Amino acid sequence: MKYIQPSDRQQYHLMSSLDDMVSQEHPVRIIDKIVESIVAGAKDRFEKPRERETGRPRYQETTLIKLYLYGYFNGISSSRKLEAETYRNKEVIWLLGNLTPDHWTISNYRKENGDNIKYVTKKFREFLKDNGYIKLKTVAIDGSKVKAYTNKDMLTVEKIEIRLKAIDKKIEEYLLRIADNDKRDDLVDEIDGGDDTPSNKKYLDKIIELQQKLEQLQRQKEKLEKEGTNYISPSDPEASLMKSRDGKIPGYNVQTAVDAENKMIADSEVVTEATDLKQLPQMIASIKEELGKVPEEVIADRGYNNLDLIEAVEKEHAGIQMYTSQEKTSRDKEEIKFEYDTEKDEYICSEGKRLVLIQKDKLKRNSLANIYRGIECTGCIMMSQCTKSKKGRTVQRYKNQQWRDSYKRKMLSKTGKQKTSIRKTIVEHPFGTIKYLMGKIPLLLRGVKKVATEINIYTTVYNLKRLINIEAYENLLSKIDAYKWKTA
Repeated sequence: MKYIQPSDRQQYHLMSSLDDMVSQEHPVRIIDKIVESIVAGAKDRFEKPRERETGRPRYQETTLIKLYLYGYFNGISSSRKLEAETYRNKEVIWLLGNLTPDHWTISNYRKENGDNIKYVTKKFREFLKDNGYIKLKTVAIDGSKVKAYTNKDMLTVEKIEIRLKAIDKKIEEYLLRIADNDKRDDLVDEIDGGDDTPSNKKYLDKIIELQQKLEQLQRQKEKLEKEGTNYISPSDPEASLMKSRDGKIPGYNVQTAVDAENKMIADSEVVTEATDLKQLPQMIASIKEELGKVPEEVIADRGYNNLDLIEAVEKEHAGIQMYTSQEKTSRDKEEIKFEYDTEKDEYICSEGKRLVLIQKDKLKRNSLANIYRGIECTGCIMMSQCTKSKKGRTVQRYKNQQWRDSYKRKMLSKTGKQKTSIRKTIVEHPFGTIKYLMGKIPLLLRGVKKVATEINIYTTVYNLKRLINIEAYENLLSKIDAYKWKTA
């Protein structure tokens, strides 16, 4: 039987240029063109003067940005693996022009140049908006928990105190050994003046190391007590303990705003708060800062259903429409209904009983509310179903209750239900793709700012993938060439 035969390894093969190594419509060419265009439009930002004339020149930022975008695009985020790709991957060899930065150079660039990476992310999103790929007509916002680059062993004040006591005990033990050695030194000197004395240096080094750990634990304890939190990660103190599908993890809450037009990410933020309840205003403000305008419609799940903040957003940004999934309350399920009488400032229940004002401006769920209590509940046939209080049924009315009732009617309308029903189809696919690219170790940097740098790279390559999938190659090249990348 005949088989296709491999080439002779001893035979020379010539290629005319590096450009022959990748096809003319390969995605790597889009990465190359976009990075070159962004950097060329902001030369003052990226072209830094040399610190000294002697020594080896440094790599251009375009080289390292291209390498990171290519790597994350293909699920490679480790600096050591990226270094290996520069030697063996013909696409990377073409992209970098046969340059081979070492893993320290690659790693340090990501750690130290978050602002420039964010700038590339921002300019690319502006390109997407200005070319109609992101329209900001309808945007869905969601948060996803991402595990921090640390183990799951979180410290509490109690655990820290146990470790502090253990370290104190160990230091005391080493000090006793040093004292014993000193006694032996004195005894040897008295007997024969010998110098075969045990060295205290190793104990002193261990004591210095333990004191450093002691100081670090003290700082972590002070941070816990100052911030009023219960847990802290030893290797990434900015990470928070969060509930996820994998149980409780030290992590970050990654907020994404996905545009409905082409399922592209219009904005992303990294926060340490475990819940989404207070994130809407920050996300809307961030979208406006990134893209110069706010969306016409914003859809979010019930985790964002903070009605005071939703009202504040709609008042601050005229014309914006907010849609958040509503959670049914016990009041929605009960048969007895309450109607507010504006003139009398009191409620009438469906049984015709009055509830009068008994307290003003009580803090309820971080909002001010007036409290009304039934004065005719005694003897009512529905009292046992209505309340367990012998004093009578109470109802709270928030300061913005009229707006709340109006918003609730909007959400229960056909339009409101339809809007919230499409949320998952918009927002969940992008982060599913990003988490697939992340793999089992999602983050390699620590701290909010550096984690945000990684998320900026991930969201940029996700948008690149979407763009390459939905636009013809030649059309895309034309739009990149025609766009005014230069910063005003």
